[in-house]
Amino acid sequence: MSNTQYQDELKKRRRGKELEAAILQAVREELQEQGYSNLTMDGVAKRSGTSKAVLYRRWANRAEIVLAAIQERVPLPLEEIPDCGNLRDDVCDVLRSINQNNTGVTMKAFFGLVTEIGAIPLADVLFPQGRQNRTMTIVLQRAVDRGEVSAEAVTPRMLTLPSDLARNELILYNKPMSEQTITEIVDEVFMPLVLKK
Repeated sequence: MSNTQYQDELKKRRRGKELEAAILQAVREELQEQGYSNLTMDGVAKRSGTSKAVLYRRWANRAEIVLAAIQERVPLPLEEIPDCGNLRDDVCDVLRSINQNNTGVTMKAFFGLVTEIGAIPLADVLFPQGRQNRTMTIVLQRAVDRGEVSAEAVTPRMLTLPSDLARNELILYNKPMSEQTITEIVDEVFMPLVLKK
């Protein structure tokens, strides 16, 4: 390889956050196609265009790299937090995102992860820095600003209620929530409670 080719190759190499994002995306794709039990570090390395040594410098094993792929989507990236102009539609969209993220990745890995990590509380696994509720805090603050709900309605339980109910559905039934389930959670449980205050 000539010096020019070597320099060109160096420019193409991903590093830092870009490389990590590519690796975690590869983990999610491998989970979709292979499931947790068949996911290997070798498969992730090939799909992400890197080496197993690079993976093992960041994550000690399959459980750690899968957890990292899940945690990258919790909470939702700021640019994906819905802003439909009303609380009901925003919360429905949050639950749709949870549905998509969890059925695509978390549910494919959940039971295998539980076996590997043991009796660690799920909250500690999903929220290693503690539960921030950033997505619902933003959604509910916008609703307060629009005058849809009172500030007193934004309690810690209201911040977690929709996602807790969605997660319960996903874990209990191990399949995506239907649109009917999403609207029932929002219309029959969440909205009546949050508007009551």
